[in-house]
Amino acid sequence: MNTFTQPFHIPQSRRTLLRSLLLTTGGIITSDIYAEALTLTPRATEGPYYPDHLPLDQDNDLTQIIGGKAPASGIVMEIGGRLLNVDGKPINDAVIELWQADINGCYIHSQGTQRGKERDPQFQGFGKITTNATGEYRFRTIQPAIYTGRTRHYHFAVLQNGKRMLTTQLYVAGEPQNEKDGILRSICDEAQRLSVIREFKPKSTDSQDLLATWDIVIGMTPEDPEQRRKGPPPGPRPR
Repeated sequence: MNTFTQPFHIPQSRRTLLRSLLLTTGGIITSDIYAEALTLTPRATEGPYYPDHLPLDQDNDLTQIIGGKAPASGIVMEIGGRLLNVDGKPINDAVIELWQADINGCYIHSQGTQRGKERDPQFQGFGKITTNATGEYRFRTIQPAIYTGRTRHYHFAVLQNGKRMLTTQLYVAGEPQNEKDGILRSICDEAQRLSVIREFKPKSTDSQDLLATWDIVIGMTPEDPEQRRKGPPPGPRPR
């Protein structure tokens, strides 16, 4: 069910939201976050591993599956923020999807298992959430593995009224592979490139979970499905 339930609920009050994020992220909410409301989140290739068989459990907590025997393996990461238009106004009732590799670099896809690896059966692999009245969303997931040809990354899609508005990827600040990643480097506009690189910090002083805030900014035009799957110019295979 795509609801904002504890412990991942983001307060409805924007003032309360900002206060809570300041406390949990050690004050990383700065004026730069607001400036990004004018920077469109760049499009990126969907990659070959969008799930071809969706899991029964599709909520915003990818670390636990219904009927699972244990939590997913890996470092817990939380990603939360707002969905905005180019004027900085929140967009409610939109669906945000997240899919990614597990701790072994494997996806929920019939061809998504890396050579010599096995998929973590406790990891959901795909989740979605509907933005609330103030455009807020949040996911609880794990740190994806790095595999050949790519840096650490998350896949995101935004849908409004059943139409795909944006396909993009989110990256982790400080990863050495970022400098060599063909898809990240293909983003020519520096502001757009920086807008999809986020620093993950401890959720609290006594927690090993990591948290990043990320506002997603979309335009008004739905994507062309063929264009979003075509990917960047020749380089490492998009995944």
